[in-house]
Amino acid sequence: MRLVLTGATGTAGSEVLRQALLNPAVTGVTVISRRPLPPHVDPSPSNPKLKVILHKDFTGVFSSAHFALQPDAYVFLFSAPAYPPELLQQLEGHDACIWALGRTSNGMSEADYSVITYDYALAAAKAFSTLPKSNDKKLVFAYLSGAGTDQREGKAWQMFGRVKGRAEKDLALLPASGYPSLAVYNFRPAGIVPIHPVPEAPALYRSPILLGLIKGLGLLSAKWTVRTDELAKGMIEVCMKGASGEVPGWAGKGKVGNDGVFDNLEIKMLAEGKSRM
Repeated sequence: MRLVLTGATGTAGSEVLRQALLNPAVTGVTVISRRPLPPHVDPSPSNPKLKVILHKDFTGVFSSAHFALQPDAYVFLFSAPAYPPELLQQLEGHDACIWALGRTSNGMSEADYSVITYDYALAAAKAFSTLPKSNDKKLVFAYLSGAGTDQREGKAWQMFGRVKGRAEKDLALLPASGYPSLAVYNFRPAGIVPIHPVPEAPALYRSPILLGLIKGLGLLSAKWTVRTDELAKGMIEVCMKGASGEVPGWAGKGKVGNDGVFDNLEIKMLAEGKSRM
Protein backbone atom coordinates (compact mmCIF):
# COMPACT_ATOMS: atom_id res chain seq x y z
CA MET A 1 0.00 0.00 0.00
CA ARG A 2 1.16 3.52 -0.82
CA LEU A 3 -0.02 6.16 1.63
CA VAL A 4 -0.50 9.93 1.53
CA LEU A 5 -0.19 11.61 4.94
CA THR A 6 -0.84 15.13 6.22
CA GLY A 7 -0.19 16.49 9.70
CA ALA A 8 3.03 14.50 10.01
CA THR A 9 4.58 16.88 12.56
CA GLY A 10 1.67 16.59 15.01
CA THR A 11 1.07 14.29 17.95
CA ALA A 12 -0.98 11.77 15.99
CA GLY A 13 0.45 12.29 12.51
CA SER A 14 4.08 11.82 13.54
CA GLU A 15 3.22 8.40 14.98
CA VAL A 16 1.21 7.49 11.88
CA LEU A 17 4.34 8.20 9.86
CA ARG A 18 6.52 6.16 12.22
CA GLN A 19 4.17 3.15 12.18
CA ALA A 20 3.66 3.34 8.41
CA LEU A 21 7.40 3.28 7.78
CA LEU A 22 7.75 0.29 10.11
CA ASN A 23 4.91 -1.63 8.43
CA PRO A 24 6.21 -3.92 5.65
CA ALA A 25 2.81 -3.80 3.93
CA VAL A 26 3.25 -0.05 3.40
CA THR A 27 5.60 0.33 0.46
CA GLY A 28 5.71 4.12 0.38
CA VAL A 29 4.58 7.19 2.32
CA THR A 30 4.18 10.61 0.71
CA VAL A 31 3.88 13.42 3.23
CA ILE A 32 2.30 16.70 2.16
CA SER A 33 3.67 19.43 4.40
CA ARG A 34 3.98 23.20 4.49
CA ARG A 35 7.64 22.94 5.45
CA PRO A 36 10.47 20.39 5.67
CA LEU A 37 9.96 17.76 8.35
CA PRO A 38 11.88 18.39 11.60
CA PRO A 39 14.52 15.88 12.80
CA HIS A 40 12.24 14.25 15.38
CA VAL A 41 9.91 13.25 12.53
CA ASP A 42 12.39 12.57 9.73
CA PRO A 43 15.82 11.70 11.14
CA SER A 44 18.88 11.65 8.92
CA PRO A 45 19.35 9.66 6.79
CA SER A 46 15.76 9.71 5.62
CA ASN A 47 13.84 6.45 5.21
CA PRO A 48 13.84 5.41 1.52
CA LYS A 49 10.09 4.74 1.75
CA LEU A 50 9.43 8.39 2.60
CA LYS A 51 8.81 11.25 0.18
CA VAL A 52 7.94 14.80 1.24
CA ILE A 53 6.03 17.27 -0.95
CA LEU A 54 6.15 20.88 0.22
CA HIS A 55 2.79 22.55 -0.36
CA LYS A 56 1.40 25.85 0.92
CA ASP A 57 -2.18 26.26 -0.33
CA PHE A 58 -4.60 23.59 0.89
CA THR A 59 -7.82 25.16 -0.41
CA GLY A 60 -7.11 27.32 -3.45
CA VAL A 61 -8.43 30.89 -3.46
CA PHE A 62 -12.00 30.12 -2.43
CA SER A 63 -12.78 28.80 1.05
CA SER A 64 -15.58 29.21 3.55
CA ALA A 65 -13.48 31.83 5.36
CA HIS A 66 -13.92 34.35 2.56
CA PHE A 67 -17.66 34.30 3.00
CA ALA A 68 -17.64 33.87 6.78
CA LEU A 69 -15.39 36.89 7.21
CA GLN A 70 -17.22 38.99 4.59
CA PRO A 71 -20.78 37.64 4.57
CA ASP A 72 -22.35 40.70 2.95
CA ALA A 73 -19.68 41.33 0.33
CA TYR A 74 -19.64 40.18 -3.25
CA VAL A 75 -16.13 38.94 -3.82
CA PHE A 76 -14.99 38.07 -7.31
CA LEU A 77 -11.73 36.13 -7.36
CA PHE A 78 -10.04 33.78 -9.74
CA SER A 79 -9.72 30.48 -7.95
CA ALA A 80 -6.57 28.42 -8.26
CA PRO A 81 -6.67 24.66 -7.67
CA ALA A 82 -5.49 23.64 -4.22
CA TYR A 83 -3.79 20.63 -5.79
CA PRO A 84 -2.37 21.52 -9.22
CA PRO A 85 -1.76 18.80 -11.83
CA GLU A 86 1.98 18.67 -11.16
CA LEU A 87 1.32 17.82 -7.50
CA LEU A 88 -1.39 15.26 -8.24
CA GLN A 89 0.92 13.53 -10.70
CA GLN A 90 3.23 12.75 -7.79
CA LEU A 91 0.36 11.05 -5.97
CA GLU A 92 -0.69 8.73 -8.77
CA GLY A 93 -0.79 5.10 -7.69
CA HIS A 94 -1.36 5.87 -4.02
CA ASP A 95 -4.00 3.79 -2.28
CA ALA A 96 -5.01 5.83 0.75
CA CYS A 97 -4.73 9.14 2.57
CA ILE A 98 -4.63 9.64 6.32
CA TRP A 99 -5.74 13.20 7.03
CA ALA A 100 -4.18 14.08 10.39
CA LEU A 101 -3.70 17.77 9.67
CA GLY A 102 -5.25 20.04 12.25
CA ARG A 103 -4.75 22.17 15.32
CA THR A 104 -6.47 23.02 18.57
CA SER A 105 -9.48 25.28 18.31
CA ASN A 106 -8.36 27.30 21.34
CA GLY A 107 -8.15 30.99 20.49
CA MET A 108 -9.58 30.57 16.99
CA SER A 109 -12.80 31.88 15.50
CA GLU A 110 -15.17 29.28 14.12
CA ALA A 111 -14.62 30.65 10.61
CA ASP A 112 -10.84 30.28 10.78
CA TYR A 113 -11.05 26.87 12.45
CA SER A 114 -13.45 25.71 9.73
CA VAL A 115 -10.91 26.53 7.03
CA ILE A 116 -8.30 24.22 8.57
CA THR A 117 -10.65 21.50 9.80
CA TYR A 118 -13.35 21.43 7.12
CA ASP A 119 -12.20 23.19 3.95
CA TYR A 120 -8.73 21.64 3.81
CA ALA A 121 -10.07 18.10 4.21
CA LEU A 122 -12.92 18.45 1.70
CA ALA A 123 -10.64 20.03 -0.90
CA ALA A 124 -8.11 17.22 -0.55
CA ALA A 125 -10.65 14.40 -0.69
CA LYS A 126 -12.22 15.80 -3.85
CA ALA A 127 -8.85 16.34 -5.51
CA PHE A 128 -7.51 12.91 -4.58
CA SER A 129 -10.64 11.23 -5.94
CA THR A 130 -9.30 11.98 -9.42
CA LEU A 131 -6.05 10.07 -8.92
CA PRO A 132 -5.56 7.18 -11.35
CA LYS A 133 -4.85 3.89 -9.60
CA SER A 134 -3.33 0.63 -10.69
CA ASN A 135 -6.47 -1.34 -9.74
CA ASP A 136 -10.23 -0.87 -9.52
CA LYS A 137 -10.28 -0.29 -5.76
CA LYS A 138 -11.39 2.96 -4.17
CA LEU A 139 -9.00 5.46 -2.63
CA VAL A 140 -9.39 5.34 1.14
CA PHE A 141 -9.64 8.74 2.84
CA ALA A 142 -9.19 8.37 6.61
CA TYR A 143 -10.13 11.53 8.53
CA LEU A 144 -8.82 12.11 12.05
CA SER A 145 -11.65 13.64 14.05
CA GLY A 146 -12.08 13.39 17.82
CA ALA A 147 -14.30 12.44 20.73
CA GLY A 148 -16.95 15.06 21.45
CA THR A 149 -17.81 15.40 17.78
CA ASP A 150 -21.41 15.01 16.64
CA GLN A 151 -22.73 14.97 13.08
CA ARG A 152 -26.21 16.05 14.18
CA GLU A 153 -26.87 19.74 13.73
CA GLY A 154 -26.61 21.66 16.99
CA LYS A 155 -25.80 18.64 19.16
CA ALA A 156 -22.07 19.17 19.74
CA TRP A 157 -21.58 21.51 22.69
CA GLN A 158 -18.11 22.72 21.70
CA MET A 159 -17.03 24.52 18.56
CA PHE A 160 -14.51 21.86 17.51
CA GLY A 161 -17.22 19.20 17.75
CA ARG A 162 -19.58 21.15 15.51
CA VAL A 163 -16.95 21.81 12.85
CA LYS A 164 -15.50 18.31 12.89
CA GLY A 165 -19.02 16.86 12.83
CA ARG A 166 -19.81 18.84 9.71
CA ALA A 167 -16.54 17.68 8.14
CA GLU A 168 -17.24 14.04 9.02
CA LYS A 169 -20.73 14.18 7.56
CA ASP A 170 -19.83 15.94 4.33
CA LEU A 171 -16.81 13.69 3.77
CA ALA A 172 -18.98 10.59 4.31
CA LEU A 173 -21.46 11.95 1.76
CA LEU A 174 -18.85 12.33 -0.99
CA PRO A 175 -18.89 8.75 -2.38
CA ALA A 176 -22.62 9.05 -3.14
CA SER A 177 -22.36 12.67 -4.28
CA GLY A 178 -20.25 12.49 -7.40
CA TYR A 179 -17.06 11.00 -5.95
CA PRO A 180 -17.61 7.23 -6.23
CA SER A 181 -13.87 6.50 -6.33
CA LEU A 182 -13.59 7.40 -2.63
CA ALA A 183 -14.05 5.29 0.50
CA VAL A 184 -14.24 7.63 3.51
CA TYR A 185 -13.76 6.63 7.15
CA ASN A 186 -13.85 8.89 10.21
CA PHE A 187 -11.97 8.29 13.48
CA ARG A 188 -12.78 9.72 16.91
CA PRO A 189 -9.99 9.10 19.40
CA ALA A 190 -10.48 10.30 22.98
CA GLY A 191 -7.49 11.38 25.09
CA ILE A 192 -4.42 10.77 22.94
CA VAL A 193 -1.35 9.56 24.85
CA PRO A 194 1.91 10.07 22.90
CA ILE A 195 4.48 7.29 23.23
CA HIS A 196 7.24 9.49 21.78
CA PRO A 197 8.03 13.14 22.59
CA VAL A 198 6.54 15.63 20.13
CA PRO A 199 8.21 19.06 20.54
CA GLU A 200 5.54 20.79 18.47
CA ALA A 201 2.60 19.21 20.30
CA PRO A 202 0.03 21.40 22.10
CA ALA A 203 0.87 22.32 25.69
CA LEU A 204 -1.50 19.61 26.94
CA TYR A 205 0.80 16.91 25.60
CA ARG A 206 4.00 18.57 26.86
CA SER A 207 2.87 19.03 30.45
CA PRO A 208 3.86 16.05 32.65
CA ILE A 209 1.01 16.83 35.05
CA LEU A 210 -1.71 17.06 32.41
CA LEU A 211 -0.35 14.07 30.52
CA GLY A 212 -0.32 12.12 33.78
CA LEU A 213 -3.99 12.95 34.29
CA ILE A 214 -4.82 11.67 30.80
CA LYS A 215 -2.94 8.43 31.46
CA GLY A 216 -4.79 8.10 34.76
CA LEU A 217 -8.11 8.29 32.96
CA GLY A 218 -6.95 5.44 30.76
CA LEU A 219 -6.43 3.28 33.84
CA LEU A 220 -10.02 3.93 34.89
CA SER A 221 -11.57 3.13 31.51
CA ALA A 222 -10.16 2.02 28.16
CA LYS A 223 -12.69 4.19 26.35
CA TRP A 224 -11.14 7.43 27.61
CA THR A 225 -7.61 7.24 26.17
CA VAL A 226 -5.68 5.78 23.26
CA ARG A 227 -1.93 5.60 22.70
CA THR A 228 -0.60 7.19 19.54
CA ASP A 229 0.70 3.86 18.26
CA GLU A 230 -2.76 2.31 18.70
CA LEU A 231 -4.38 5.19 16.84
CA ALA A 232 -1.83 4.98 14.03
CA LYS A 233 -2.13 1.21 13.65
CA GLY A 234 -5.94 1.39 13.70
CA MET A 235 -6.07 3.98 10.93
CA ILE A 236 -3.49 2.13 8.83
CA GLU A 237 -5.48 -1.09 9.26
CA VAL A 238 -8.58 0.54 7.78
CA CYS A 239 -6.55 2.01 4.93
CA MET A 240 -5.31 -1.46 4.03
CA LYS A 241 -8.69 -3.21 4.30
CA GLY A 242 -11.31 -0.58 3.41
CA ALA A 243 -10.72 0.00 -0.31
CA SER A 244 -13.93 -1.78 -1.29
CA GLY A 245 -16.00 0.80 0.59
CA GLU A 246 -16.45 -1.55 3.54
CA VAL A 247 -14.08 -2.84 6.22
CA PRO A 248 -14.50 -6.61 6.81
CA GLY A 249 -16.04 -7.21 10.21
CA TRP A 250 -17.14 -3.59 10.57
CA ALA A 251 -20.47 -3.28 8.79
CA GLY A 252 -21.81 0.25 8.59
CA LYS A 253 -18.52 2.04 9.11
CA GLY A 254 -17.92 4.80 6.60
CA LYS A 255 -21.60 5.67 6.44
CA VAL A 256 -23.13 9.02 7.37
CA GLY A 257 -24.05 9.36 11.04
CA ASN A 258 -22.41 8.94 14.42
CA ASP A 259 -22.64 5.15 14.21
CA GLY A 260 -20.59 5.22 11.01
CA VAL A 261 -17.40 6.45 12.69
CA PHE A 262 -14.73 4.48 14.55
CA ASP A 263 -14.81 5.47 18.22
CA ASN A 264 -11.99 5.17 20.74
CA LEU A 265 -12.60 1.55 21.74
CA GLU A 266 -13.06 0.51 18.13
CA ILE A 267 -9.77 2.16 17.16
CA LYS A 268 -8.05 0.04 19.81
CA MET A 269 -9.72 -3.09 18.44
CA LEU A 270 -8.52 -2.24 14.94
CA ALA A 271 -4.97 -1.81 16.25
CA GLU A 272 -5.13 -5.34 17.64
CA GLY A 273 -6.48 -6.74 14.38
CA LYS A 274 -9.89 -7.44 15.92
CA SER A 275 -13.31 -6.89 14.39
CA ARG A 276 -16.70 -6.13 15.87
CA MET A 277 -18.27 -9.26 14.41
